[in-house]
Amino acid sequence: MIKIITSSEKLHNIFQPIFQVDHEMNAKVDTYEMLMRNSSGVFPGMEFLQGLTTQEGNDQWITISKKSLATALTNHPQRKIYINLEPCQMEFDCIWRFLEEIHEQYGSQVAIEITERRETIHSLDYLDGEILRLKKMGFELAIDDVCAGSNSYAFIVRQLSAIQRIKLSLLVFKNEDHETTNDFINAWLTFATHHHLDFVIEGIADRQLAESFAGNPTVLQQGFYWGKGSAEI
Repeated sequence: MIKIITSSEKLHNIFQPIFQVDHEMNAKVDTYEMLMRNSSGVFPGMEFLQGLTTQEGNDQWITISKKSLATALTNHPQRKIYINLEPCQMEFDCIWRFLEEIHEQYGSQVAIEITERRETIHSLDYLDGEILRLKKMGFELAIDDVCAGSNSYAFIVRQLSAIQRIKLSLLVFKNEDHETTNDFINAWLTFATHHHLDFVIEGIADRQLAESFAGNPTVLQQGFYWGKGSAEI
């Protein structure tokens, strides 16, 4: 992974690879996800998320993100990066200006994941206008962490005309048995295949898991198992 450290509270981004894996377990990088980390190398947590509900927090996020994207993409036209966008961030004009700027600069090299978090309960159509705006701007869109938070089946169905991929985190099922977890995975895989969506399985932790999903052209893999050696860019 590439790692960009900034002086702003020692926050930085890493770029986690997402792989297409064939039947022989040959892994080819498809895209990267940009992830915020603190000086300890972990997600900065609720304080960071609360900051994204403020102008100051978003200004800081923009500054870090601009530097990170420039380092990752300049002179690397083959790379494609998904950035996480919290629903609350789309309330700020500075975010839309930033998105216009990076789309103009990098085009299809930057895509967007809509995260599952929101502070209050909204109606089902609470992001319809914003997602349509992102699509009209030219971004490819993913729905992050289906099955979690606000990113329900009903919400995703509403966005089918705008999105290109969905992601399912296996961490959601850490307390479930293997059979139940597989049932959920296969249900979402069937949904993704039927609607011609890329399907990212996030949280691949060992070779057994990786092998069980290898070779399916609809499935992309992301996680600790693939974060060793070959993951560096």
